[in-house]
Amino acid sequence: MNNKKSFLSGKSFYVALSLSVAMVGAACYFAYTKTADDITGRLESSLSAEMSSNDKEAAELKPDVPKVTKAKSERQEYTATEAREESEAETQAPEPDEEVQGDVDENDGSDNQSEEAAKPEERKLVMPVEGEIINEFSAGELVKSKTTGAWQTHNGIDIEAAIGDAVSAADKGKVSAVDSDPLWGITVTIDHGNGVITRYCNLNDGVTVQVGQDVSSGEEIGAVGETADIETAETSHLHFETLKNGSFVNPMDMM
Repeated sequence: MNNKKSFLSGKSFYVALSLSVAMVGAACYFAYTKTADDITGRLESSLSAEMSSNDKEAAELKPDVPKVTKAKSERQEYTATEAREESEAETQAPEPDEEVQGDVDENDGSDNQSEEAAKPEERKLVMPVEGEIINEFSAGELVKSKTTGAWQTHNGIDIEAAIGDAVSAADKGKVSAVDSDPLWGITVTIDHGNGVITRYCNLNDGVTVQVGQDVSSGEEIGAVGETADIETAETSHLHFETLKNGSFVNPMDMM
């Protein structure tokens, strides 16, 4: 009998313990469920609030979008119109009038004539005596002298002529010197302007001009002599020199 009571008493303890555990589990479940629902509700509320805020901002910005798009479209349309008008204007540009072009050409010719008139006059020289050239201009090269036997430059031309033949000015100008050179004998120098000077050497003492006198082209200035000691071995001749801007040049290039 006592054993039966002990069994029933132990069984009641386990039943009570099981009920207690079940109640505690139920309480935990309900607590968890409520907490989860609260958290879910809060998240949904937060998300809804954030989405509402974003929608509001998008709504506030949305009116500006069409303005920018419209302005860009208008600018593109305006730019295309400008390009088309410029292209049409270039295509339809009138060609120059022939009469006006002719006037321009005529004016250009006048300007060229003015420029030519402004240039210094370049005159041609005439031979001071008639005869054969027996010694040419050496252009700075050394040639052997028949008289001295030395190699030297020949800065003029030797024109064969008889003693006493008249010598004429090769161009108009002014007599700048009449002298007796130790080597070239009696010499007349004429300045023709524009840097051109001529010298007539180996003359006789019958010179007919004087320093400062103006002479014309072909005017007689003296006669051939034999006063040039440096060329006494040569046939009777006139030694004729030409200078351009202070440098000896070939007289035949200016004839």
